[in-house]
Amino acid sequence: MSDIDVQDFLGRRTLIVGDINTGKTYRSGEILSALCLSGLGPRIVILDLAPVIPEKLALEKGLRGAGGRLSPPPGRHVLVFEASPEPPRLSSRTEAEALEKARRNRLAIDALFPRASKTSRDILFVNDISLYLQAGNVEDLTTFLNGFGTVIANGYRGERLGGGSLTEREKEQMEKLMACFEAQGRVILLEQI
Repeated sequence: MSDIDVQDFLGRRTLIVGDINTGKTYRSGEILSALCLSGLGPRIVILDLAPVIPEKLALEKGLRGAGGRLSPPPGRHVLVFEASPEPPRLSSRTEAEALEKARRNRLAIDALFPRASKTSRDILFVNDISLYLQAGNVEDLTTFLNGFGTVIANGYRGERLGGGSLTEREKEQMEKLMACFEAQGRVILLEQI
């Protein structure tokens, strides 16, 4: 693990973005571990929105390593909520099917917002925040995020998953989210490894 100064993250908003396999979840995990090792685990809640992508499907699509989970170190009292969404672009035959899966995913994620907010924890990690943006909007998302003093999130911003209206919507919403994070914190752009 690289040297991470937890003070660089506390009380701030940090968004880590990049294409598939650029290390977004890995980098978030390093930050999470550093905060946990500093005794902050009981203050942390994770919203893990990453879809579980069957290895066979990932290999067929040439996307091995996509959809990684953000797991806290054991015994650190971190609270984790998982949405377990379907990967709309990878698992759909048509654009309409992908849009419907994105809508269902958004509803499942929306249901987690009040649960996470009621925990009274002040440090929020969001893994794969872009999945929400496929059918959700930045305004609702930032209203939720503003309930936390510290936010560390990661999300997809790239080209490898292809095009279509779902991708265009996600890209448009991600640009808006990045602008919000730049105004209230920072954006870390990861390049292909």
